[in-house]
Amino acid sequence: MATKEYRLTQRARRVLALVRRQGRMSRSDLIRDTGLSGTAVFRATEELEAAGLLRSGETIAQGRGQPSTMMHIVADAAFSLGLSVMTDRADVVLLDLAGEVRARRDVSAPGVTRAAILGAVAAFVAEQPNRDRIVGIGLAVAGFFTAPSIINPSAELDDWALIDLAETVGRSLGMPAMVENLANAAAIGERLLGAGVDYASFCYVNVAAGLGAGLVDGGQLIRGRHGNAGEIAGMFHFANLTTPNLADLQGTLARHGVVCNGIADLVTRFELTWPGVDAWLAERQSSFAWLFQMLRYTLDCEVIVLGGRLPRPLAQRIVDDMVWPEFSLPARREVRAPSTLLIVAALDPELSASLGAASLVLHRTMFD
Repeated sequence: MATKEYRLTQRARRVLALVRRQGRMSRSDLIRDTGLSGTAVFRATEELEAAGLLRSGETIAQGRGQPSTMMHIVADAAFSLGLSVMTDRADVVLLDLAGEVRARRDVSAPGVTRAAILGAVAAFVAEQPNRDRIVGIGLAVAGFFTAPSIINPSAELDDWALIDLAETVGRSLGMPAMVENLANAAAIGERLLGAGVDYASFCYVNVAAGLGAGLVDGGQLIRGRHGNAGEIAGMFHFANLTTPNLADLQGTLARHGVVCNGIADLVTRFELTWPGVDAWLAERQSSFAWLFQMLRYTLDCEVIVLGGRLPRPLAQRIVDDMVWPEFSLPARREVRAPSTLLIVAALDPELSASLGAASLVLHRTMFD
């Protein structure tokens, strides 16, 4: 399948990213918010109009001087696909340039086999009337990188292990493919579409069958030398703490008489009043508190975003129960270190990874 490729200048990418976030912006506001000259903004908007990504609209008066032209995002100009592959579930979404989900499908298959899932994705793509404007697919897989586009996942995802996934998926679907782990993809999705929109520096904590983190600084994903920055699950062993995740929660619930048929069932049916929820919170709050403090003191990020597949009411309980220890200690010279916010992710728990994977494509090809 042929896909359209955009070769945008850096100034055009900056302008497009800002207009996408707001939906529409005047040229005078773009000059103010980008720091570019009026000439540079005019040329960037001309470039984007010629590419069909923006359209000029009404003119509005903004103080003294000539009225300013409003620039609007053209949502149907470009689309991206996002595919998330987890131990028990696979989802694909179609995202438009404005960040709206235009179609979605559960493409889970027994054994999480590559052929079955990619076949279901191909069928999904064939049904889309705008498939000729899809610029690529982002793939999010749980696991750690051993080389670019090569991930070593858990045993349940053996069919996706230690192969060049960008090349394999791209060849299968006939379009450019990009690969990230679940936490990194979800962090990008939250940055473009969710709670991270207003923060240029944050750490996204992805709680699912396992636990990972995605780090964003200055609006850019911090991947580390091998792409494994944020592989935080391995730290708990050295602190003699249990890694908090949804598999652990499922086990605690079962011991209290609440049986869930896998993590997807747990997330779909979750009730904060279930027997075992309070017990799990009491047992694991120390693990979460230790994690948040480690992230806060090592990364000095503006915000920690708690998300992944963690049910949002449960995430809010964890956030509400967190007490930063320095507030019980005396201030130094009556001044404390800048604090870190702790908030709950905004995106749908079961779509955060696939939305992030689709966002990754737009981020790298059009906004970054």
